[in-house]
Amino acid sequence: MALSERELLEQAKAGDLEAFAEFMHAFERRIRTVVYRLLDDARDVDEAVQDTFVQAWRNLERFRGDAAPSTWLYRIAVNEALMRRRRKTVPTTELQETTVAGGEDAFAAADARAFLIDRLRRLPAELRAAVVLRDLEGLSNEEVAQALEISLAAAKSRIHRARMQLRAELERWERGAGGT
Repeated sequence: MALSERELLEQAKAGDLEAFAEFMHAFERRIRTVVYRLLDDARDVDEAVQDTFVQAWRNLERFRGDAAPSTWLYRIAVNEALMRRRRKTVPTTELQETTVAGGEDAFAAADARAFLIDRLRRLPAELRAAVVLRDLEGLSNEEVAQALEISLAAAKSRIHRARMQLRAELERWERGAGGT
């Protein structure tokens, strides 16, 4: 019988390293995905994921259970990623090559996706974090607010502003005026 997230954390709080390892295993892919979408450098992603779990282990006693364990862990991951972004002096963007099969429509869709990924990476960190958690990770507005430690109204505002910026960029690009 598999233990719930809360049960694993409670056992980890009691010193059970295997329970914490199982908790880490359950969330590593999701945390890596969030951090990847917030950071540009693969080494930073690896380090941020590792540091997220180190911080979670060190702060197990701080988990009060007010939020879901996943929300608590997302908050740690986002904070870690944002801290790393602030320390960066030179912004870099990794270009991804896309192999497309299926004709012109598929190529145009891949091109639009690459454009949106680039524009997402250019958003200010606070907008980027909100829209990544909401639209790409599927968190509710309330969970985004908890993960970012902001009010619900602020979370909704950030999500809306990020979406509007991305929409405007995409509309300019579709008209041929946006470019990269």
